[in-house]
Amino acid sequence: MAGKKHDRNQVRGLPSLTEARAERRRALVGGKVRLRSLPPQFWLWAAAVIAAIVVIFYKVEQGKVEGKKGAVMAKQRAVAQSLGPKILPFRDKIEGWVTELGKGFAGDYVAESISLGAIRKSPGVYLRLRVADTKDANTIRKAALRSLHDGFTSCFFDRQNVPDPTKGEPCQSPADCKPGLLCNEWNVCTPPPEPYNMRLAYRTLRVLSTAWTDELHETSSELAISAYDRDLERVSKEDVPVAVEILTRARFFVTVIDEDPAEGLPSSDAGESEAERVQRLPHFARVGIWELQSGQLVARLRRRVDARFVPVGQATVTREETVFAQQRQVNSCDLAEAVKLAAAPKKPEPAADAGPDGAATDAGSAADASAASDAAGAVEARDAAAD
Repeated sequence: MAGKKHDRNQVRGLPSLTEARAERRRALVGGKVRLRSLPPQFWLWAAAVIAAIVVIFYKVEQGKVEGKKGAVMAKQRAVAQSLGPKILPFRDKIEGWVTELGKGFAGDYVAESISLGAIRKSPGVYLRLRVADTKDANTIRKAALRSLHDGFTSCFFDRQNVPDPTKGEPCQSPADCKPGLLCNEWNVCTPPPEPYNMRLAYRTLRVLSTAWTDELHETSSELAISAYDRDLERVSKEDVPVAVEILTRARFFVTVIDEDPAEGLPSSDAGESEAERVQRLPHFARVGIWELQSGQLVARLRRRVDARFVPVGQATVTREETVFAQQRQVNSCDLAEAVKLAAAPKKPEPAADAGPDGAATDAGSAADASAASDAAGAVEARDAAAD
């Protein structure tokens, strides 16, 4: 052919440009491409824009959080204004009595008009604390959250048809229970206990306390604020009405204040709280009873608690936690019996009859001596069995 064959390997364009393209391809494949640096002004403006976006977002979110906090606080003030006057004066009155009894003991006192049967059977309110926890309202409120029914309430109060606290509809909160029922420690819906434990009232009033308000102020999460809002809603609609109804029906307030032993508390506690350790040791305890409607002091007593628990039967429990719990119960029951004895109506002493020899014979004294002898025999038999 006259024409020249096309050379496929022939390089088009300038050789220098072709060589530059090839070098760039090799750099891209090897990851050695070097981008041209941007001017410093670009990065400064980018940082300023990002910072402005962050600040604006924070301000918007903070405004939402503060708005929700304000709404919850307004709801709390509304609850305090509507329900507070029904229950707060009751709390303040009880705290004043407890603080007074926790100070220097003023001596035993039993009103002449006392009716032990009415106190034991009528609706009442109960609270048990240590002397160290009665200094002021704050210490009382903290310690009251640990106050429970114990051997004193079982042996002192005459409660009929007491429901089993472990049986009933399951619940996780009072919202799961029917009106008038409470969700107890076993997550069971039961009627409010008799006597009404003041601990339940303090648990209800926590949403009106300054501590609850301070916690809400420190919260910075919308989710946490929603939890506080639900808590306030539940307590105001379910717990507070029940507490108000019970406290309105209650006739007497009974409190037990335990004095720490002079030798101090033992180091071994088996999982007990300090209040529980005091209750199982020999110690002095103060008992105060007030009539709620009139505010009159009905009884003020101080007794030493030092009962002995004697196991009966072949199966003897040696587990430390169980032994300590049994000792607490017998000590508390012993205190209740001492209070019942002191508050029982005094029978008039019969007139002395002259015997054949002219000597006066007191039938009541003879009967008391006989009873004392029987009691002494029972104690000796108990001690012998224990040995």
